[in-house]
This record gives sequence, C-alpha cells and structure tokens, in this order.
Amino acid sequence: MYWRHSIRMLEAIKNRRSVRFYRSEPVSDSDIEEVIKAGFCAPNAHAAFPCHVVVIRDQAAKDKLSVIHRWSKIVARAPIVLAICVDRTKSERFWIEDGAAFMENMLIQVSEMGLGACWVGIRGLKSEDADAEESVREVCNLPEHIGVICLMILGHPARYPGAHEPKLPVGRVHYESFSVTEEE
Repeated sequence: MYWRHSIRMLEAIKNRRSVRFYRSEPVSDSDIEEVIKAGFCAPNAHAAFPCHVVVIRDQAAKDKLSVIHRWSKIVARAPIVLAICVDRTKSERFWIEDGAAFMENMLIQVSEMGLGACWVGIRGLKSEDADAEESVREVCNLPEHIGVICLMILGHPARYPGAHEPKLPVGRVHYESFSVTEEE
C-alpha cells in the first residue's frame, strides 16, 4: 500500500507546475480547506505549528496585492489568493523554512486535486516605493509578529504546461563531499 501511495505522490510532484491562467469556475470551500489541511501536515521546527493562511476572494484586495511588485500582477486575475504567513514568535529561527514547507505541501495537494496554483514571492522584496511584506500586512490586517512568506494563487487551470520529467542534473548530486566535475 505504501508503494502505491509513493507512486501517486511522485506523479503529483511531477505534475506540480506554476499555473498563471484560470477558468472563471469558482473554487469550492471544501477544495480550499483540503489544500490548507495539506499545509498543516507539513513538518515544522519544534512542533510549534506557527503557520497561518489568509484566504482572499475580494477583488479590491486582490487588485491592491497585484501592484506590490512586477511579478504580483497575476494576483488580480486569480479566483483565490492565499497569503501564507508565519508567527515569528513561535518560530524565531526557522519561520522561513516552516512557511516554505507549509506552502510546498499545499502546492503538491493542489496538483493532486487537479487544480492550479502559482506562488508569488513576498518575503524580503522591496520596490522603490513599497515593502512587499508591509503591503500584504496592510491589505490582510496582519499583526507585526506575523511574517509573510508568499501569496499563492489558486484556481481551475485554463491551461496546463505539462508534467516535469524528473532527472538528476549532471554534477549536482554529491556523495560524501562536494566535488566539481568536468561538465560543470
């Protein structure tokens, strides 16, 4: 039984692609809940469970989030936006890793469900006139101790770029110590 699940999991991982265009079909509350549950199954440092999600459907809020930086434009046309956040007081040293594991679990679950998603980086991005994290904090009414990892857009894909073909890149896997090969 475990083996069968492993094969399905690899398929979900291979099929996980960044989807930027969506059909107008709404995403059900139960589908959103399943995606978020997957996030809460992610490993986290010291079993602190520091992650939070803000589910955003409001078009005015999505429009505000879409102008944070040049890559956030896709947020405006997404049916659902999830702000992936972490309570930094519960995970001071590993909040970024905890949030990234949380997000990746959700991305794989989205793939398994036949939905589409794309993550939009927020943490650490600043433009001439705005700090991306502060902009999300303002739109989502987040307290100061909540850090923002990313925005994840979610919906029913209008187009699908196709599965990844897994491979081990030459010179990128090292055993016992790092070594440089001729191909690099």
